Amino acid sequence: MPFFFLIILMAAAVVIAAAFFYVSKIISTPPFGRAEDYIKSQNNKNQRVIACLGDSLTHGNVGQSWVDYLRDEFPNDIFLNEGINGNTVWQVLKRLEPILSCRPDIVIVMIGTNDALGSFDENSGLRYKRNNNLPEVPTFEKYKDQLFKLIERLNEVPEIAICTIPPIGENKDSLINNHVKKFNDLIKSVANEKNIELLSVSEKLWSDISNRTYSLRSDYDSNAIPLMRRILGGIYHHYLFKKSWNDIAKAKGQWILFDQIHLNERGAEIVYKLAKNFISKS
Repeated sequence: MPFFFLIILMAAAVVIAAAFFYVSKIISTPPFGRAEDYIKSQNNKNQRVIACLGDSLTHGNVGQSWVDYLRDEFPNDIFLNEGINGNTVWQVLKRLEPILSCRPDIVIVMIGTNDALGSFDENSGLRYKRNNNLPEVPTFEKYKDQLFKLIERLNEVPEIAICTIPPIGENKDSLINNHVKKFNDLIKSVANEKNIELLSVSEKLWSDISNRTYSLRSDYDSNAIPLMRRILGGIYHHYLFKKSWNDIAKAKGQWILFDQIHLNERGAEIVYKLAKNFISKS
């Protein structure tokens, strides 16, 4: 009997390890259709090049991809998905050169969630600095400086839009969302000062959250263990058990953020519609 249980435990360990490596591979896979892919393709067709810059909310393999929705909507355009999981604005700046070498006609920027998360409290800041190999702990002041630098670097792009960043958790009066509001107020002022299009992602998402048909179950928790449990739990349910991001969010009492950070299908569709309207009139 003990030997039988040992076999079961070993089999379970193998299955868990295989699932972990499978999901880890998904998370670490770069987004489809990056600038470097476009450069290698030597595509000289008369197509608009539209670059979408950001973090995991743009990358779209942890949560739903709004960039993929745009590709379906505008099949004759080239979309560069330049969202990388975990990125701060400093990291976007560091990898901007190949994007600019593609001479994009339109750039859509949605960056700042990780800067907000990493500057929320001391432990989060140290964790972001360590995990992302950042030179410094993220702060609001550094974000402000680097966001201005990013927009300046994009000054030769014909059409630019910048998005306000989504909520973190779905309690509008929480400490973290008061913190996020500072970042969004800055983004609005940058759009106004630089005369670029503002896509009001945050406001549209909050408006949709107000239509939630079930109760909010929990607030955002910045501690590492519950944070990773929420993220990885959602990823496992989506990729291993084929649950939609909407269903995963609902099971956790969330409406647009399946893990209190990343967008489900409902949230991604809102971003997509704002970006679609901007592209359509560009």
